Amino acid sequence: MPPKEPLRNALNFEKKNKDMLKLPKHAGIQKRPIPHAPIASPYAGSSVPKVVYISSNTPFMSAVKRVQKFLQQAEKRATASVNLSSSKKRDRERLAEIARGNESLKKEEVFVKATGRAIEKALRVGKWFEERESEYAVRVETGSVLVVDDVVEDEERKRKLEEKVNCGAPQGSESAAKKQRRAASALAVAEEEELPETRTRWVNKVEVSIAFK
Repeated sequence: MPPKEPLRNALNFEKKNKDMLKLPKHAGIQKRPIPHAPIASPYAGSSVPKVVYISSNTPFMSAVKRVQKFLQQAEKRATASVNLSSSKKRDRERLAEIARGNESLKKEEVFVKATGRAIEKALRVGKWFEERESEYAVRVETGSVLVVDDVVEDEERKRKLEEKVNCGAPQGSESAAKKQRRAASALAVAEEEELPETRTRWVNKVEVSIAFK
């Protein structure tokens, strides 16, 4: 049997940030949190998607245990749907119930989702389960999500531009004079240009699906 391809090799991101709005030097960015749906309870039914969101601050084993809890509850639901106690059932009926329970269990996936710098940690969680390949099936899907950043005026940058313009260039220093002219030009833009309120950009994301085999 050929060795499994590492999860990392499944990553293939499309470069979408080609025409991003360029900001003047006196502007800065405040990132907004990426919105996502409320986290489902482990005890919610099989029709409710089970998602574990990973951030760069999420403890690794904490994420693993959250996935395990979702899977354990899925296993309990599948087991509860199989009634083996009835003496009236034939062996064939019991085997059919077990098969249906196993199929429903395989369909209950837990999705580990992450963006940006947290992608590496989400892959590590997937790898943790993949290494127990007799029990779990793991797959990875990549994509991107459009996020909105707030554009704000950076007062510190603007102050530094003013200092460069006001301090003057040393005599005979052509490079310093050029820097002063560039600073004056940037300051003029800062005084006159109206900043946009927001800027959008694409962020890479991964979705690691984990289920029983």
